[in-house]
Amino acid sequence: MPGKYSSILCMPCKFVGRDSELEVLSKSWESRPSFVVIYGRRRVGKTRLIREWLVRSGVKYVYFLAQLSSYGYNLRKFTECASRTLHDVVLSKVRFSSLRDALDYIATRFNDVVVVIDEFTYWIRSSPKVLSEVQGFVDEVLPKTKLMLVICGSLVGLMLREVIGGGAPLYGRATVRLRVRSLRFRDFRELLSGWRIEDVVRAYALVGGIPFYACLASKYPDLISAVRGLIASPGAPLVEEKYILLREEFREPHTYSSILSAIARGYGTPSKISEVTGVDSSHVSKYLRVMEFLDFVKRIVPLFSKKGRYVISDPILRTWYVLIEPVIDLIEIGAYDEVLNHILRELDRYTSVTWEELVRQYLLSKYLKQGFTVAGYLERKGEELDVAILNTNKKEAVVAEVKWSDIDLDELIKLRDKALRKAHALLPKDYVVKDVYLAVKSLGKGEEKPYWVVTPNDLVT
Repeated sequence: MPGKYSSILCMPCKFVGRDSELEVLSKSWESRPSFVVIYGRRRVGKTRLIREWLVRSGVKYVYFLAQLSSYGYNLRKFTECASRTLHDVVLSKVRFSSLRDALDYIATRFNDVVVVIDEFTYWIRSSPKVLSEVQGFVDEVLPKTKLMLVICGSLVGLMLREVIGGGAPLYGRATVRLRVRSLRFRDFRELLSGWRIEDVVRAYALVGGIPFYACLASKYPDLISAVRGLIASPGAPLVEEKYILLREEFREPHTYSSILSAIARGYGTPSKISEVTGVDSSHVSKYLRVMEFLDFVKRIVPLFSKKGRYVISDPILRTWYVLIEPVIDLIEIGAYDEVLNHILRELDRYTSVTWEELVRQYLLSKYLKQGFTVAGYLERKGEELDVAILNTNKKEAVVAEVKWSDIDLDELIKLRDKALRKAHALLPKDYVVKDVYLAVKSLGKGEEKPYWVVTPNDLVT
C-alpha cells in the first residue's frame, strides 16, 4: 500500500482501553461544577477519548476544536458551534467581544452542559489573553453553575508552562488534570488482533502505544505491509512525524534533534552528548531537562547505582532516530525497497529493548500484591541482568534474563542457572532471590512451557 496512508485515515478504528480515563471523566461530571484539563503528546488519543466519553455518557455538550488562527476567528467559530449544538440562535447572532462573555452567556442559559475546547494551545498561541478570560470564568462564574468545562491540548510544553504549571494563570484551578499516555500492550494487541503475537510486539516497539499509529498499522494485513506503508513509501507518516513533533514544541528544533540523534547512537551522558554535538555541556543539561519534561527522553539508572544514562523514551522519536535516520538519504531518493530491507534486518535487535520493558511491567504486575514495587535492571562492572523486581521491605528480588529469540528448553535451563548466578553477584548481599524467569520470543516447537518462561502470549492472557 505505498503512498496510500491518507486514504485509510478515514477508516474507523476500534476504541480500546482507557477505562480509568473514562471513569475520571464520569466522576468529574457527577461532581460538577468541574474544570478538567486534559493533555498529552500528539496522536495519543485525547480527542477520541473525549468524544467517546461524550457519546457514551449521553450528556449535552459543546465540542469545539480550536485552530491555529486569530483570536476573533476562534471566538466566532466557538459561538457558531455552541449555537448549533445547543440550538440557541442568540449565540450565532450576538457578536461576543470575548470568550469570557460567551462562556458567561452559556452558563446563564444552560445547566448540565459539558463545554469542551480541544487544542486549546492553538488558541493560546494566537492570543495568550484567552488564558486570563478562562481564569476569570473559572474563578467567578463556574462555581455557581452545574457546568463541566474541559480544555485539552497537544502542545505539552505549552500546557505545562501556561496552563497547569506554577505561576500559570490557571495554576491550581483544575479539579482534574489528566495526562493521556500511550496504550498498554494488552490494549494495543486488541487493535492488531489478526496479527501474529510476535509481530504485535515488533509493532509496539515501532510505534509504542500511540493509538493513531496502532490504528494505521491495523489497516494492513501484516507487519511487513505496515512497515512499508508507515515508513518505506512516499509520504510515509512515521517519516514526517518527527519533524512535526519537534517544530510544534521547540523554537530550536535543530539543537534538540542533534541531541536526540546522539542519544540514539549510544551517547547517553551530557558530557558525551556535548562532545559529539558541539553543544556546551551546561546547555545540553538544560535541553535534556526540557525533553524529560515532555517525556521525549528519560534517564535510566541501574538498581543500587547512581550512574545513569539518557535514552529516548518517546516511541516515535526512538524509531525515527534509531531506524529511520540512518536511511534518510535512501528515503529522499525513493529507494524504498532498500529502506524496507534495512528496517526488517534491524527490527529484532530494536525490538529487544521494548521486550525487556514489557517483561519488567509484566513481572511487576504479577508480583505487585506480594509487595514488589520497584522494577529495573542490574548492572555493575560490565555485568548486566535485564530485569529485577524488588520487595524492598523483605529484601526479596525476582529476576529475569530476556532474549528476543527462539530458544529450546535445554538452553533455557542453562540460561536460568546463569541468571541466578548473576543475580547473586549483582544484588546486595542482604537480598534473597525469590524466583528467576526467562523471557523469550518463543519456545521450540512441541515443548511444554515451564511457569518460569515468559513469552509474548503471557502478556495478553
